[in-house]
Amino acid sequence: MGILLRDLVAALSRAFPLRTAGYEKDAVGLQVGFDRNAELRKLLVAYEVTEAVIDEAIAVDANCILAYHPLIFPNLSAITDSSRTGKLVRRLVRENIALYVLHTAFDANISFGTSTLMAQALGLQSLRPLAPLEGKLEKLVVFVPTTEAEKVRQAMWAAGAGNIGNYDECSFAVEGVGTFRGNDLSNPVIGTPNVRESVSETRIEVIVEKWRSAAVIRAMIQAHPYEEVAFDLYPLANGHPTYGMGSVGELPQPLEPDAFLRTVSRVFKTPSLRYSTVTKPTVRRIALLGGAGMDYYRAALSADADVFVTGDVRYHDFYRAEHDGMLLVDAGHAETERWVVAGMRNALASVELFVDLHPDVHDSFIVESRIVPNAVQYHLEQA
Repeated sequence: MGILLRDLVAALSRAFPLRTAGYEKDAVGLQVGFDRNAELRKLLVAYEVTEAVIDEAIAVDANCILAYHPLIFPNLSAITDSSRTGKLVRRLVRENIALYVLHTAFDANISFGTSTLMAQALGLQSLRPLAPLEGKLEKLVVFVPTTEAEKVRQAMWAAGAGNIGNYDECSFAVEGVGTFRGNDLSNPVIGTPNVRESVSETRIEVIVEKWRSAAVIRAMIQAHPYEEVAFDLYPLANGHPTYGMGSVGELPQPLEPDAFLRTVSRVFKTPSLRYSTVTKPTVRRIALLGGAGMDYYRAALSADADVFVTGDVRYHDFYRAEHDGMLLVDAGHAETERWVVAGMRNALASVELFVDLHPDVHDSFIVESRIVPNAVQYHLEQA
């Protein structure tokens, strides 16, 4: 038996946690499916679902598409041919092709996300997230007999707690005295029912990502000696050190704005750039966010960026950037995301489901789409 749909969904949800999506209401995950025990023949990695991409999936015998852009977004009230989305969903179901979407769950990973791919293509250095994701971290606090503290700590680390940026096995501990008294129904490991006990305990604190909290708590309780475990879970406002939207980096050398614009047009293959009035003689610090990124304009300002490169910019936003002294460049939605298909294909190499596959099997199962969709067309008048 080969790879099942359920195996793929589980592996992708671990490698690209859906709760890391940069937009909380983003439509990510399995959007069109079938029997989860069904075997997958091939996986087609594509930018988005179009009629041509479905034709391609059929041609290469792929019964699952891994797409960057959602097909169903934000909702679908009816599945009929009266809408583009409904027509495509009906065809996927008719052809028995599943659809899994990554979108901002891919974007937000600063190791390989869309903005990182953009920055690498422009040769930027000293990359960092433009807007680290907030509200994705929690602090787990548990009280455990001091003699058992290391066992419980190790169990939480093994389940995924205690990671901070480039460091793991992070924790804080302080010793104190815990008291408790069990009733007639209690079965204490330490002490006697109806007798108050005092025990030397250690308070252990670890940071845990929200999507790992349930697993870490289960592991902690399983390793804990008490019948009833006292623990707290606190939400944190800290930005996540690993996940964020956009990137900020530095050009190796300052460039004149015109030279930078020519570079962007060439690298992104954008036939016609839209940009704000130039106010600086040179630029060096560049903020980037693929697709529609104006929600993060203030983050680019806060980063003291000379330039913000994104897509789908509205008219009056160019005036706003001129006033703020920043060069705002609309390089196109699809153009700024031109590397995501190859990026997703490369990221799959580290997904545990595929790590142990023979290279020949890996290459035959995962197919990179050759279709390059773009809803926007350009008319360039010849001189």
